[in-house]
Amino acid sequence: MGSISQLLNTARDALTAQSYGLGVTGQNLANVNTPGYVRREAMLETRALGTQTTGTVQAVGLRRVTDQFLERRQYESTGLSSAAQEHDQRLASLEALFNDASGSGLGSAVGALFNSFSALAANPSDTTVRQSVLDSAGALSQRVNDTADTIAQGRADLLHDAQATTAQINESARAIARLNAQISSAEAQGNDAADLKDQRNRLLLDLATKVDVRTINSSGSIVVQASGATLVDGADARMLSVDLDGDGKLRILASRDGEQGTEVTQFLTGGRLAGIREARDVDLFEVGQKLDAFVFDVATAVNQQHRQGFGLDGGTGRDVFAVSTLPEGAARALKVSADVFAKPEALAASSSASTLPGGSGNAALLSGLAEMPIVFGGTRSAGQAYGDIVGDVASRKANAKTMLESREAIAAQIDAMHEAMSGVSLDEEFVNLTKFQRAYEASARVLTTADELLQELINRVGR
Repeated sequence: MGSISQLLNTARDALTAQSYGLGVTGQNLANVNTPGYVRREAMLETRALGTQTTGTVQAVGLRRVTDQFLERRQYESTGLSSAAQEHDQRLASLEALFNDASGSGLGSAVGALFNSFSALAANPSDTTVRQSVLDSAGALSQRVNDTADTIAQGRADLLHDAQATTAQINESARAIARLNAQISSAEAQGNDAADLKDQRNRLLLDLATKVDVRTINSSGSIVVQASGATLVDGADARMLSVDLDGDGKLRILASRDGEQGTEVTQFLTGGRLAGIREARDVDLFEVGQKLDAFVFDVATAVNQQHRQGFGLDGGTGRDVFAVSTLPEGAARALKVSADVFAKPEALAASSSASTLPGGSGNAALLSGLAEMPIVFGGTRSAGQAYGDIVGDVASRKANAKTMLESREAIAAQIDAMHEAMSGVSLDEEFVNLTKFQRAYEASARVLTTADELLQELINRVGR
């Protein structure tokens, strides 16, 4: 009787275990297209029967098929790719700002100003030509102002975007901390937390698109570091914030409620926030500085030469442009000087009062500034200097594009590796489905056989 009872127990346990395996396989198949789902494996082991040398089988739970080191690489590659993508997009806008293909860009405006001086040298007493010079100076000022304002507005927009991004980072950190608490509670009660861990991993991957993420596993919970600061530790979350330093550059702070923030800007390496910072505080800042220096040098050179000439009214010492005393902010401040604004006769075409009204010596010298090394410390002409700026912007954009392609390729490779390990393969699950189905059928056959033997035994004993 004991042996038949053992057989029944074996069949019962086998049916339960194989049914559990079928359930896990069905869950995998149901989630084959679920983003962030990690494949499960049923964990079966032998159930010992007292002191006997043989036992039955039992399902002890399931295992998420994943590799924490591969996940960390995925977070890192995602962050770097996201930073490169953001950087490339921002530089595309900057590159378009210096595109003179239509003939209405800043380079064309500079060329038009010097061409108007050349026309003035040919016709120094022509009021129409003189007005054309003022129109060219005004157009250059307006174009310079528009370009500088666009760069400044771009930096302001990036500050707003950085603040919005940190708000999203903080919300994700709080959600991860809540999941940490739920996972720890579930596992402490002996319950499975695989679905909660999938949710947490999806949040971490999304977080990695916004900021560099590093994780450390800790007793079912997870520690999340971002920009060198511990952002999440168990159920506790710290917050990131953004403000500006003394130079107007982004400053990233990490803090808990009621605490003074710790600056972590220098440790920011990945995610959208890193791309924003690089575009704003490196590229737009440096290009803006070069534009200011260019405008300051050109306007100063034109003013210095113009002051040496004489207008039709005999006046001298006048400026063509109102420009700041220092290069910083020169592009946004540039205007046509009140000395000549709406005063064509005040333009100093003549190099001396004795040659008025037909003298054009100073106008010729003003025109000749186009080929003189007057920019960047007297090393480049206006055309060469502007070409340097355009070339610098194009080079930055090209480098950003190359970096983006490289990082996207690495991220795609790591994503493929992660999918190969943790993703659901229909072929594999169909094999598992058949395996558990056949095992279940065999266990049912054992149960049927044991039942028949027990019935036969009862019949014989009852005779």
